Amino acid sequence: MADRLQRQIVNERRLLGDISHELRSPLARLKFAIKLARTSADSKAALDRIERDVDRIASLVADIVEINFIECCPAVQETETARTGDILDEVIRDCTVEAEIRGCRIAVNGRLTGEVMGNRELLRRAVENVLRNGIRYSPEHSTIDVSIAENSRAVTIAVRDYGPGVPEDALTRIFDPFFRVEEARDAMGGGSGLGLSIAKQAVQVHYGTITAENASPGLRVQISIPLRFAPTQS
Repeated sequence: MADRLQRQIVNERRLLGDISHELRSPLARLKFAIKLARTSADSKAALDRIERDVDRIASLVADIVEINFIECCPAVQETETARTGDILDEVIRDCTVEAEIRGCRIAVNGRLTGEVMGNRELLRRAVENVLRNGIRYSPEHSTIDVSIAENSRAVTIAVRDYGPGVPEDALTRIFDPFFRVEEARDAMGGGSGLGLSIAKQAVQVHYGTITAENASPGLRVQISIPLRFAPTQS
């Protein structure tokens, strides 16, 4: 028990340090942009820069709140019967526009028919964050493959992009808060660095697993969630 509490304290301190680091750069840029707006003839450029950094801070804060919600909120334990196919359809629909902006296509292979007992919103966020991560790192005009497998025990959703992948020693660390891959994949990305961490926590709440592997080219992230009911017959 004492060891567990100690690890929790260490993790919380590390997270606070990471948050401070992530906020430092956009806040510094904001201060510079405000000075620029007051002194420069091109105030529009300065205001555009301010807007970008405000959006980044807002996104970061929203993701931090989401992580805290998953870890601490009793509502996470509230369960309902959720159709996995409906969740995936909703995520695909929401992410298709984002993919099309990059000239990409989402290709779905398989069909889900099972149901789970869980928090529907958390499950949706987990799948959405993984898919959005795949879109973010996909080359323009490429395909993001979504593969589905289902049996009487579990449902598995795998998302594969065709980007640069990650170093082998980073395949587990990409689920850590704020972890950055210091290679081409990081340069292509963006975001708060919390998307996959949120997905991992949401999956673990449902006693599932989330893993990553290089697909050469690209990265494949796989979610497996236990089913509480056998798939329905078509």
